[in-house]
Amino acid sequence: MIQGQFRSSILQVPAEVTPLKLRGYLRKEIEAVQATAQNEEDIIIVRLFVLEKVLFGLGEKKVDSILQGVVGKCPNIQRIELEALVRPLTENEMQEAAAEAQATLLALSNRVMASGGKLGPDTGTN
Repeated sequence: MIQGQFRSSILQVPAEVTPLKLRGYLRKEIEAVQATAQNEEDIIIVRLFVLEKVLFGLGEKKVDSILQGVVGKCPNIQRIELEALVRPLTENEMQEAAAEAQATLLALSNRVMASGGKLGPDTGTN
């Protein structure tokens, strides 16, 4: 039975972060998110918004390696959902992203509760 909390965190990499600075920036930010975990059962999903030019500057394999390395050091971070951007999000767009993340977590939480606290494959029913 899952006893921790489901949470999400929305991060937008600032436009001034270059491909060379991405790893350090993400390490600092993801570790800060990890530090918010209240117990070892908490599950945190991070939605990460990054400009396309930064991602293309690194390449797919390097970005994947960076994300895996960061998640590997943070036991409560379940996954990082990467979103490529052409331009930075506005404040309203960030609020919309946060609302979407909360709706996803609520649906997941309801599914877990309906299954008696066990997270299994999605059967397509709500």
